[in-house]
Amino acid sequence: MKKNYKISEIADLTGFSVATLRYYEEIGLIKPQRNQSNYRSFSEQDLSWLEFIQKAKATGMSLDKILEYSHLREQGDSTIEARLLLLDEQEGLLQAKIQELQGHIAFIQNKKKSYQDYQNQDL
Repeated sequence: MKKNYKISEIADLTGFSVATLRYYEEIGLIKPQRNQSNYRSFSEQDLSWLEFIQKAKATGMSLDKILEYSHLREQGDSTIEARLLLLDEQEGLLQAKIQELQGHIAFIQNKKKSYQDYQNQDL
């Protein structure tokens, strides 16, 4: 039997606030079903999609890009190439960030080395 979740349960499982989940529904990023009482009912697939959103946000992907990805996803397999392009773009941004961070680390390492060299001269 498949489990369905209330919005408060999904909030607890994902770390998204209830207000954020409602906003995501408002902009069409998520589309939970409604039960007989008109309460939101989230499926395992909804939970999986929210986990993707969470990870995409963690990469720095903008909500607009995630929404674009979502629209492509809804259109089916014919949009896989376009989705790959979005993922490639985000990967490139992350690679650039890694290079930037490596430059900062190199700066710190060089500064530490200059201090260590200075201390070793006194011995």
